[in-house]
Amino acid sequence: MGIQRSFHIGPFGPGGGPGFQRVFGGGPNWGFGISRLVIMILFLLFIGVIAYLVIRHFDHAQSHHHPHVMGAASSPSADSAAADILKVRFAKGEIDEDEFTRRMNLLKDHLTTS
Repeated sequence: MGIQRSFHIGPFGPGGGPGFQRVFGGGPNWGFGISRLVIMILFLLFIGVIAYLVIRHFDHAQSHHHPHVMGAASSPSADSAAADILKVRFAKGEIDEDEFTRRMNLLKDHLTTS
């Protein structure tokens, strides 16, 4: 029968010691563990970022696809806002010069008939 020795260097050395394994290690009987907590926090942050990006995308898409919804009544300020939107869309390259001119003429006709 030989003598069994326990070789222990410290909390971060070979074996790590039972306290280190209980806190940082894994396994079914070693408690919750900091590594599991960190992974859970990172997972929740990932889900939060995905939710933020999805909400931001739909909010951004809705505001760009419905610029003509200004209000129930047409007013000079609404018409000037429509002209401003046309100018911005033309500057961004969303519409070409012919489309810009056609829509601006429609707006001017609307102003003269109102």
